[in-house]
Amino acid sequence: MGEFKIRKIGFIVGILVMIMLLVMPTPEGLSEIGQKVLAVSALMIIFWMTEAISIPATALLPILLFPLLSITGAKGQNDIQLFKGYAYQTVYLVLGVGFLATAMVKWGLHKRISLWIVMKVGKKPKNIVLGFILGTAFVSMWMSNTTATAMMLPVAMSIIATMDKQISGGFKKAMVLSIPYAATLGGLGSLIGTTTTPTGTSIIAETIGVEIGFTQWFMIGLPFVIVMIPLAWAWMVKFYKVDKLDEINVDIIKKEYTALGQMNKGEKITAVIFVCAVLAWVTSGLWKPLIPFATDETIAMAIAIAFLVIPVDYKKGEYVLSGKEAFTDAPWTTMILLGGSMVMGNAITDAGVAQWVAGSLGGLAGLSPIVIIMIIGVVTAFITEVTTNAVVVASFLPVLPGVATAIGMDPLQLMLVCMVAANFAFMLPPGTPPNAIAYSTGAFEISDLMKAGLGLKIICLVVFPVIMYLVVFGIFGIGA
Repeated sequence: MGEFKIRKIGFIVGILVMIMLLVMPTPEGLSEIGQKVLAVSALMIIFWMTEAISIPATALLPILLFPLLSITGAKGQNDIQLFKGYAYQTVYLVLGVGFLATAMVKWGLHKRISLWIVMKVGKKPKNIVLGFILGTAFVSMWMSNTTATAMMLPVAMSIIATMDKQISGGFKKAMVLSIPYAATLGGLGSLIGTTTTPTGTSIIAETIGVEIGFTQWFMIGLPFVIVMIPLAWAWMVKFYKVDKLDEINVDIIKKEYTALGQMNKGEKITAVIFVCAVLAWVTSGLWKPLIPFATDETIAMAIAIAFLVIPVDYKKGEYVLSGKEAFTDAPWTTMILLGGSMVMGNAITDAGVAQWVAGSLGGLAGLSPIVIIMIIGVVTAFITEVTTNAVVVASFLPVLPGVATAIGMDPLQLMLVCMVAANFAFMLPPGTPPNAIAYSTGAFEISDLMKAGLGLKIICLVVFPVIMYLVVFGIFGIGA
């Protein structure tokens, strides 16, 4: 079936599903507003999956539909907000990193870094993919997975641009997609690797009084990283047949690197700003007590402004970036996509839709614990594709203690299962910011994200109940 046919079918099916959900009797336990939010969410999900209209255009649909359906301002658990989500803080991290990518390309720093990496990693394309996966996963353990993705993608894209004639389309997709996947999985490894983890541990402390510290989280998250990173690499190189590709001619790469010569002034300034930004992101835990309100986005804005005000040639009025260069190439579509997904996710939470879904899990009583873990994991993993994982955790965790009591399980076990599975968002851009940022590169289509992501999700869903049940609950005795 042609791509255009899929889009046409998606457009019609999306509208029909929305109308059907709007006119059907309100399901028991779901409010009228929740029903409307569910209908709009279903439309957006179908449009995103089929690209019935452009991805960012779908993200703007709440601005049209929320007021028309009287969702905006309605009372759920909280007022249903609209425009606030489009100014979500990660949007500005993406903007700042977009300035960084533009500066790296303008002055050629991206090419220098990428050629150096390829020379060091080796000739085999699968080893280059592994190098990026390991590097991204490790970095993501100590900073936001969004930031780790934003740092690594410009380098990957520059390698692709530099070696365009030597590499296949499959290798390009494998390398770019591996970065958000590795960032998401690596972020599970430590307490600070993703906003999902501190959000979840705070809710656990508030609701059931269990404090989970840095060391305890290592016992929960690190086993997944150790097992899943090699599996993710194996899946990506097999799925895109990277393991069958010929070795890259590194001699050509060395010649191109030598031909770059000495760094020019603009390149040096860009490199210094880049290094300062990375150091600030990595060491934020040390200086945060002194500047408590500073965030990753604060750092991103600092580097963005630095590019606009630091001169390369003051007499000629030349700066690292001109305003036109910076804002013309800014990743606007990704920023809109992130904003739209946050609006939808928050509405799902505030209108009680997520709680309604979680509450329906009470019928699991009587099943074996491993089966319950698998069911909670699958439900969470697929819901997290349509809204950010932090929103899923914030929505589901508060209701899970009641579900756990109803089915006779330890509340901590169910809550940890939800927290881990919420990170298995590999199929759609709204699932997690790393996906959205990677999609903004234009290196792959939604269909690539869905196919590769579905395979990785299935691998995670097969492996994670075993690790959770045998290692986390069993060997380490957490939640036992």
